[in-house]
Amino acid sequence: MRVTRILAVDFGAGHVACGLFGVGATGRLVLQRFAVEPQAADPAHEARWTETTALTLGTLAAREHLGGACALAVPGHLALTKFIKTPALDPAKRTQSLTFEASQHIPYPLAEVVWDHVVIADDGFDLEVMLAAAKFDAMETLCAAADAAGFAPERAMPGSLALRAAFRYSYPEAPASALVINIGARSTHLLFLDGERFYIRTFPLAGNTVSSAIAEELHIDFAAADTLKISVLSGRSELPDGSPARAAVHRAAAGFIGRLHPELTRSILNYRRLTGAPAPAAIYLTGGGSLIDGLTPTLAERLKLPVERYDALRGVELSSDARAAGAASMAHLMADLVGLAVPLVQPAASVTLLPPAITGALAFRKRQPLLLIAAVLAAAALLPPILYFHARAARAEAQLAATEAQLRPLRSVETRNNDNLAQIEEARRQVTALESLVATKANWLDFLADVQARLAKVGDVWLERIQFVQPPAADATAPAVEGAAAAPAVAPALKLALAGRLLDVTNPVSNVSPESYERVKKLIASFTGSPFVTVVENEHFDNTQPGLLRFDFTLVVNATRPL
Repeated sequence: MRVTRILAVDFGAGHVACGLFGVGATGRLVLQRFAVEPQAADPAHEARWTETTALTLGTLAAREHLGGACALAVPGHLALTKFIKTPALDPAKRTQSLTFEASQHIPYPLAEVVWDHVVIADDGFDLEVMLAAAKFDAMETLCAAADAAGFAPERAMPGSLALRAAFRYSYPEAPASALVINIGARSTHLLFLDGERFYIRTFPLAGNTVSSAIAEELHIDFAAADTLKISVLSGRSELPDGSPARAAVHRAAAGFIGRLHPELTRSILNYRRLTGAPAPAAIYLTGGGSLIDGLTPTLAERLKLPVERYDALRGVELSSDARAAGAASMAHLMADLVGLAVPLVQPAASVTLLPPAITGALAFRKRQPLLLIAAVLAAAALLPPILYFHARAARAEAQLAATEAQLRPLRSVETRNNDNLAQIEEARRQVTALESLVATKANWLDFLADVQARLAKVGDVWLERIQFVQPPAADATAPAVEGAAAAPAVAPALKLALAGRLLDVTNPVSNVSPESYERVKKLIASFTGSPFVTVVENEHFDNTQPGLLRFDFTLVVNATRPL
């Protein structure tokens, strides 16, 4: 999907700027929204630059209601650029070669940096490459600051590379060999152009040098010196012409120009010696430091080259909102913003210095629409079978309801039948019990007749007592055996206790004779042959009374002939 708008964010040492760009009807860039917020550029607070930048960006976002996906221009003090030449290799082998070259030229372990490259020239024999790198922790902090303010970074490239894209867009008619100088607050970037080839150099001689010189001469703090510098060099100062403060500003500016000229001369000579390129045919100045009075004519005179102010908005249309925000007067701060937006209208070399975690999250967000479409298609593919089976389920439920209506009266009949069967079964149990009772009634008569017959056979013997023996109660305290199945309850055998006497007619006044004992024992033993008895137990005898032998014993009743 083609991108139609880009929100560009430039983090400078002395400012934070945002620009929302689109494409106009003529195919040119249109600056739709613009906002800039100054921030302290005191070198003494360099360690707090990220924190200060986050606060500044948050203030800007809240005031201008800007936010969303954005492209970041990484400032020169965070981005490291190296230019190397390596043998030309197949694209498949190029990555391994460039990784080795990066490990040799980037002064940090590759595990601690995020790096990328852009090919400058490839003649089939040699490959000219620019390596760009930034430390992981610095980029993660910077991206976190942007994200906290409502800006989601999608691209992060060195500001010097954004400057190249902006210059090629804004000055297509410029000489093939040119030098663009971007003088910021903390550093100065030199962009050497030779057709499609380019070279970048950054050195720490910039606007803060002027402010520091003013602060040292007038014995004031850096912030006051910076404010004084801006007011005097912009022509807004109310100080009289002969004011010592105004004179100090002009002396500091002149000293800066005096130091900048030899630095430029050395850089041009080194560039030509390293690359073999011709001397620049023209020089273009941009950045806040380019506003110093006399800088343009002085450099033109000393370098013997045409020098002009670089107009970053030369190929950019301004909306009414951007004009109202003062974009036209801030063109010297907008070169990097325009460079970030150039991919909207023409191809531009690009690198990304986003940490892998952010790059991975960004790739996932870009895939989300495709994943959503895939999910919708999958759901749509499942819809016909779902509707089909839903219709079948509805028909099955209707059939089930009809069948249930037919079965309902049958279930009522079944319930009545079950009740009748239960009553029949209860009647059968009662009949069985009555039949058992009738059979048992006859058993008692037969049992007593059997007893009488056995007594008559012995003679002179009679029974005094017949009673049931109460079965022993189950022992509730007996320990249960773990894991053992409960034994089925068994009804105890019915027992009858019988007691009687035998008359010893031959010895009526003395102890009974052994013959009497034998007679009683035969009597008791004879009960084992009775069909009503299974065992005779617990035999006892008492001969304490003269002429009489008392005896008692227990009969275990045969369960098949119950009494």
